Amino acid sequence: MNLFSSQSARWVLYVLFAIVPATLHGQSQAVAPSQTPGPRPAPSGGNPKYNDQQMKEMISKLQDRIQKAADAVLGRIQKEEVDIRLKFSYLRKPERLDPNSYGSKDDIKTWRDSLQQLKDKENGLDKLYADAEPDLGNALIQQRINQSVADQIKNELLQSFPWSVIKKKSELMREFIAEHGDLLNFYDQNWGSWKAGSTPGTATFDDPKLAATFQDLKGKINDTGKQIEDQYKAMVQ
Repeated sequence: MNLFSSQSARWVLYVLFAIVPATLHGQSQAVAPSQTPGPRPAPSGGNPKYNDQQMKEMISKLQDRIQKAADAVLGRIQKEEVDIRLKFSYLRKPERLDPNSYGSKDDIKTWRDSLQQLKDKENGLDKLYADAEPDLGNALIQQRINQSVADQIKNELLQSFPWSVIKKKSELMREFIAEHGDLLNFYDQNWGSWKAGSTPGTATFDDPKLAATFQDLKGKINDTGKQIEDQYKAMVQ
């Protein structure tokens, strides 16, 4: 899944059109036109400082620099998002909600380890989003974009992040991890209390309380998982 793939290019174009006048002024020393300038003409009424071709070259160079800086920061976020989505999809498989698919308590430990890895990854992703502002600022400076212009570009890019979706997905992912942890604890504490149901992939319990608890846990996990899927869809729209 390519998160932000289509948004990245739009962000760069949006930023350029939004702040081109200030950008060109700020970059006049950092991005020189390819043509060797001649003697500076005497001031006259309203003559443009650069011709159209020079302006196009400057905008193109600036666009490339912004794209590289944005890709560097978004690339790290993208990688973590993809890794988390993959681990999440494994935990969403129907087998994880069927205790009969666990051959022994060792399998429970294995999936606890996977759940912890997902939690660690989610913590790392939250930090990447929290650090997006300074990371973008540093990446733009590294591309030789001066400070005042870099700040404007950084602010425009940050405003384009789907922050409400990012926050909601993070909250739901933490709920999903906690709920799945509760399910694994249930398997561990009640090992052997279930049997295969009449429908493949289902389990039944003789104890009504255990049956109700199991159904409640499954319901919560499925509901939270569906909400997370909806947030992933919202991120790429």
